[in-house]
Amino acid sequence: MSQDNENIQQILSEARSGDQASMGRLAVIVRQRLYPFVFRTTLNHDLTEDVLQETLLTMVGKVASLRDKRRFWPWVFRIAWSKLQDNHRLRRHRSVARPSWPCINGLESHATDRAGSGSLLEAAIHAERLQRLSSLIEQLSRQHRDILRLRYYEQLPYNEIATLTR
Repeated sequence: MSQDNENIQQILSEARSGDQASMGRLAVIVRQRLYPFVFRTTLNHDLTEDVLQETLLTMVGKVASLRDKRRFWPWVFRIAWSKLQDNHRLRRHRSVARPSWPCINGLESHATDRAGSGSLLEAAIHAERLQRLSSLIEQLSRQHRDILRLRYYEQLPYNEIATLTR
């Protein structure tokens, strides 16, 4: 186990026992590690901050119930992914009420931005491709989605992904 992992495991143990300072340090570490993953999914800083806040609140509230502290990172990433999906469902529900650009993981404004640099058709094609890719990824098993997220969003090396996902 690397020195970083041992340090995080120690902080996690202290946080689980009720140490508020350790919980604060853990929240800072988690936020730093999750930010790139959430931002690459939403492409929206404000939405990323909202999802991170919801994720951290859930983590703080449930950290004592974590059964295997060695599975901490996959557990935190699943919480974040769940919050992203909840947000996506909410945005999709809102978009049904008011027709507009397809809203894929907070990309409504991104699609409009692309329209300014090319054409509306290019932006619509891009949004459709992202929607297709998103639906294909959703068809993968949870383990395979976790592996993709850890590799491409967190940019972890394969050996660390293998250790985290067993």
